[in-house]
Parts: sequence; structure tokens; C-alpha cells
Amino acid sequence: MKRTICNETRLLLESIHNNMSNECSEVWELTNEEMGSDTDMGDLLAPICLSSGAAEQLGVLGKLATVHEKDVRKIGDPCLTDRIYMYLNKPEVQKALHANTTHLPYAWDFCLGHLQYQRGDLAINVLPLLSNILKENIQVLLYSGDQYTKIPLTQTRKIAKLLARDLKLVALDKYGPWYDDLQIGGWSQSYGGVREGKNVTYLTFATVRGAAHEVPYTSPSQALTLFRAFLKGQPPSRRNNTIRANTLHNPTDLMNLFSIAI
Repeated sequence: MKRTICNETRLLLESIHNNMSNECSEVWELTNEEMGSDTDMGDLLAPICLSSGAAEQLGVLGKLATVHEKDVRKIGDPCLTDRIYMYLNKPEVQKALHANTTHLPYAWDFCLGHLQYQRGDLAINVLPLLSNILKENIQVLLYSGDQYTKIPLTQTRKIAKLLARDLKLVALDKYGPWYDDLQIGGWSQSYGGVREGKNVTYLTFATVRGAAHEVPYTSPSQALTLFRAFLKGQPPSRRNNTIRANTLHNPTDLMNLFSIAI
């Protein structure tokens, strides 16, 4: 129905102009019913926070706390937003960050307060802007968490391909996995050209495996690895940076590994 009756673009524009048609309203309601009210559109696989407040989560002690910590490492912390809210509203934390020096009468919150988004800007086509940036030989990194439902990674990949085609950038590698240490961090492809006899990366598209809305928030290690590669002007690493035990062929290799670790 999103393809034949009301696609995402039409839905967005009608929402911006507060002129929602019956067709789009029906599609939106059916989509919400199928997704379910307990599904986070920003993180498709994340569990919801069942606590009525972060204080309950922070008050868990003993064996339950140990179990909770193990679960958090496996699936992420569904109550992380509550924890951050509580932490950043502590007076001692704000003092250490030199924040709220004017002692505002309301609490800090995510994307709220006096910050106002211009909804009309959501419909702006950013492709010409990205194209102009690339024409100035400024590197661009486009990335998407693969569990984010609002901006699908397939659309981000299409944008990267369109930019590369229009600017006649060549693919410097095939679409494939990049690594965050031993683990696959996601999949990527880089485009560029030749400058002074060397391949130069201008545009990189990358997915971030398991990440959702605000990649550094949900997947900080992978985000840092991507950012480091970007600052170096290089594509994300296509091989892991840690020596695996099964690659050691003799005792000398094993001793070298211990020396590196020490």
C-alpha cells in the first residue's frame, strides 16, 4: 500500500503541511497496527524498557543486577535513555560539564526545550549539497544502522550510487564487510578517483551492523572505527585488526603474540 497508495515522501509532505489525506491516514494506521505499539521505529530489534522509571533499574541489587548486566551486554540496554536522562540532570554532572550555568527552571531532555526543528526543511533535497561538497574534494561518509526503520540503508546506498555516477567516481572496492576489530562492523563500498598517481577516497557508504537511530548512541565502538577511517581518508578496514589464535602456525608465532600482548 505504501508503494501504490501513499509512499513515504507523500506521507512526509502531507504531515509537514498538516494536510493529511484519508488515503495516507489509512496507510499510516495500518502500518502502526502491523508494527505494534511496542516496536521502536528507531531500533527494530530493541526490547522496550519495562521499568516505570530508571530509578527502579538503578536500584536492582545482588544477583538480579548481575543478570541484568549480562542481558544488557547481549541485547543493549532498553532503559539507556532513562539512565542518560537521570545522569545528565544531576547537578554535579552538569557542573563538571560546565552546563546549565544559568540554572534553567526545567530539566534537560532529548531534542526538546527551546530547540525547534523547521519541519519544512525535512523535504529539502540534500543531493545537490552533497554533490557540491564532493566537487570540492571534501570526503563524505554516508552510513546507516541496519536496524533503523525510518531511513532504510537501501535508500542511503542508492544515494551513494547516484552521487558516484553523477560525479563519475569509480568504485575502489566491492560491496563487502568491514571490520571493527574481530567482528564484522557492517558492509561498505567506497568511491573515488586518482590524484597524483594514487587512489583517493571521496565517498564511502557503510552500514553499521546491529545499529539503530543515532549510530554512536547504539553502537559506539563501530561508530568510532568508522570515524577513525574517515579522518584518515581511508575506507573502513576490510580485515580484522587482531591476530586470531587459529592463524598461529608455530610456537614462535605464539611467543610473538604474547610479546605483543605484554
